[in-house]
Amino acid sequence: MILRALGFTSTSEPGATIGLGCQDCELLAVCGGTTDFDCYASCCGKHATCTRACPNAHEFVSVVQDAGGIAMKGRYAITQRVEKLPIYIPHIDNASCRTGRLSSPFAALTTFDVSAPNAESRFASPHDLRRHYGLRDDAQILLLSVAKDSRIEHHWRYSEVKHLAQYLATLGIANITSPNFSFALNEPRPEHLVNRSRSLCEAERMAAAGMSVIPHLNAFNQKDWNCWRDFLRDHPHLSMVCQEFQTGLANGRRARWHIHQLRNIEQSLGRGLHLIAAGGRRHLPLLIELASITIIDANPFVKTHMRRQLVDGKWHVYPTANGAPLDQLLEENIAAYTRYVEGKVASLTELGPIPPKREIAPPAAGSIKVPVSELQLPLWPYLRVSA
Repeated sequence: MILRALGFTSTSEPGATIGLGCQDCELLAVCGGTTDFDCYASCCGKHATCTRACPNAHEFVSVVQDAGGIAMKGRYAITQRVEKLPIYIPHIDNASCRTGRLSSPFAALTTFDVSAPNAESRFASPHDLRRHYGLRDDAQILLLSVAKDSRIEHHWRYSEVKHLAQYLATLGIANITSPNFSFALNEPRPEHLVNRSRSLCEAERMAAAGMSVIPHLNAFNQKDWNCWRDFLRDHPHLSMVCQEFQTGLANGRRARWHIHQLRNIEQSLGRGLHLIAAGGRRHLPLLIELASITIIDANPFVKTHMRRQLVDGKWHVYPTANGAPLDQLLEENIAAYTRYVEGKVASLTELGPIPPKREIAPPAAGSIKVPVSELQLPLWPYLRVSA
């Protein structure tokens, strides 16, 4: 077993120590600390109305209880049907500008487009869902629970009251990922831990309804990844996991740290994982180090609606007549994009993993101002003048 030496977070060097404000924090054992920011430096100060998982907020206990706590449990009732997934699955937003059914045997949809808590009508059957999105009746659908925070929070608010998991389970869904609650860097760390608990709580609801659930692994520091390692060790039946690479992990350095963490987990467990990489095509040179992957993105769908055609790995303008259907162009773009991704994976696999890259931070050009909370000031008295 060979584990790669990594920094404590995606932006810190190996051996970096946690912040001074973390060392006496009562939540250090479950949080792990941070080298990147001070949890309370950006406190809004509106303690009576704050809805975040901030210890300063009056509703902190209620927020933590609503999520089921901040520490991970030893066991979760999450079920998963392991299936052989292709290297690429197209994400489909709608059936606009099409007259027929897409021939692709696999398709990804956004969970919150399907669940839509406030929708006036729901899909009556698996056939109804597939007809609405222009998919073949036997299409294997993967619901991807990645969206803006407002949509995820809306789903969480109504999930239990409106029995959303039970409803989704009636639509013939092959797999669903647990919600990607955010780990925003301008929020206190307890907010991350609460969001992790929410995601796992919703995963259990989905599993209880009979769905095959793929956990979404959000993490900020080494402690988070250690928790996911232990989680996967205690749940050996879970081999498919999900990560999103469209926002924060679009950054190469951050993505490299997280992918290497996944590789270290595979080494520690002695078994491979199948990663659902949402928007991960740009990181294929790193992702091929993992046992197996599936890329999901909407590139062919979006480019088709922009009247573009993929030829030899490049998108070209493809004018169409006003009102002309896009069925054939979408079919061709999905097929060409799939061949492109498969070819890229094959060539990268033949070349082998890229050597480890050590990134050295550039020398500081003068002093760097960072936000400092009142908790830190007693440790650094001279900062009070400029704070």
